[in-house]
Amino acid sequence: MAIIIGSDESLKGDTFGGIVVAAVKADDQTRKLLEDLGIKDCKLLTDHRVKLLAEKVKQVAQVYFINLSPSEYNQEVSALGLTEVLNKLHAKCIKTLSPDGAKVVVDQYPGCKVEGAELLTKAESVYVEVAAASIIARAEALDQMHELSIKAGFKLPLGSTHVLDALVRIRDKKLDFSKFAKTSFRNVREIMNTVR
Repeated sequence: MAIIIGSDESLKGDTFGGIVVAAVKADDQTRKLLEDLGIKDCKLLTDHRVKLLAEKVKQVAQVYFINLSPSEYNQEVSALGLTEVLNKLHAKCIKTLSPDGAKVVVDQYPGCKVEGAELLTKAESVYVEVAAASIIARAEALDQMHELSIKAGFKLPLGSTHVLDALVRIRDKKLDFSKFAKTSFRNVREIMNTVR
C-alpha cells in the first residue's frame, strides 16, 4: 500500500497576506476517496468550491498546515529569506505527518530543497495528495485574507497586479504595512516610502 505525502503553498506571490503551507497524507484507500471527491489543483476551482472541498479533505485525510500572518512572514523572511522559510515550512508540515516509509512529493518552487522529497513542477496535476494540499493551503489563505480585510476595513485584493489602490489606502489609513502586506515586495516598499 503506497503512502504518499504531498505539500504545496498559497499566497507566496500575493502582495497581501502572509503564507500558508499545507501537507496531506494518503494511503490507497484515502487516495481513492480524494479522487472521488473530485480533488484537483485549486487554481482550477472557484474559491467557494475550494472552501467546501477543504472541509471534506480534512474529514478523509491526515492534514497539517502552517498559516503565517503577514507579521510572522515578514519577520521570518527578513531573517532567513523566502526560499529558506518555504523549505523550513514544507519540511515541518511533512515531518508532522510522520513521513516514515511514505513517498514525499513537493510542488517545486525556485530553490526548493526538502530532504527526502521528490520535487516536481505542477505536482498537483500528477498527485492528488499535492492537489489536496493546494486546496487546504488556498482555503486557509482565503480565511486569512478575510480576517485581514476586516482589520483593514476594506476588502484586500488577492494576487499582485491590481493592488495599488489597496496599498495607498493602507498608507492613507496609517495602518502598519507589516501587518497586512509583504514588506519585501518592491510595490509595497514604494508606497510605504511615499509620504502624503
